[in-house]
Amino acid sequence: MHYMKILLNIIILTFMIFPFYSRGNSYFGIETGVVKNAYNNQRIPGKDGTLFDMAPSFDEYNSYYRLSYHYLSKDRSGFRFLYAPLSLTGEKKFEKDIDFKGTLFESSDKTHTSYKFNSYRGTYFYQVIKSKAAMVNIGGTLKIRDAKVLLKQGDLKKFKENVGVVPLLYLYSEYRWDNGARIALDFDGLVASQGRAIDLAFMGGYYLNSFFRISLGYRMLEGGADNEKVYNFSLFHYYFTSLDFSF
Repeated sequence: MHYMKILLNIIILTFMIFPFYSRGNSYFGIETGVVKNAYNNQRIPGKDGTLFDMAPSFDEYNSYYRLSYHYLSKDRSGFRFLYAPLSLTGEKKFEKDIDFKGTLFESSDKTHTSYKFNSYRGTYFYQVIKSKAAMVNIGGTLKIRDAKVLLKQGDLKKFKENVGVVPLLYLYSEYRWDNGARIALDFDGLVASQGRAIDLAFMGGYYLNSFFRISLGYRMLEGGADNEKVYNFSLFHYYFTSLDFSF
C-alpha cells in the first residue's frame, strides 16, 4: 500500500505540472484475466540452499489484475504509471527435503507456499512514430520490485523479502485500421549479468468509440536473479482482456 500511495501521488503531481488546456491525451486502463506459473525455481541462499520449483504447488490458473495510467503531451512525450500486483499461494509435498534459509523442510510433510511479486512502474517515453494508422513509443522505466517467498510447515516458517529498483527499456507499438480494429505490442525489459526481467504482451482489440477501447491478449513475464543471497528464475503466462478509458 505504501508504494500504491507513492504511485497515486506521482499521478496527481503530473496533473499539477501539466495544465488541463495543454493535455494531449490521457487514459486509464485495467487489465484482468488468468495467470499460469510455468516454473518458479528458488534457491535461498543463492549458493547453499536447495534448488526447488514452487510452481507445482500453486493452482494451474489464478486470477490477476493490473492498473495503468498513460499521459501523452502535444509534443509527443509522455508518462506511464503501472501497478501490477501478483500473489500466489499453495500447498504441496515436495519430492525432496528443502534447505531454505538454513531451515530444513522435510518432504514427508506438506509445505505451505506463498509467492508475492508486486510491481510498481513509472515510465517516460517519446512517440517516435505517429500517424493515423501507426504509433511507436520508446522510453525507459523505473520498476519498484516488492517480492516475498515463504515456506511453512506447522509452526516452522521461513521467508525471504526483497524490495529494489530496476531500470528497464520500454517499447509500445500499435497498428490501427480504419474500422477501429488494432493490434499492439507492449514491452518492458532488460538483460544484465545480475539477472533479467522481461514483460512482453501481444494484443488485438477494437476502438469502441473515441473514449473506449477493448483488447484480448497474451502476456509473458520472465526473469530472475542469481547471486549469493538468492537464486530465482520464474516464467508466467497471462491471458487477459483489457479496457482503456480515454479522456
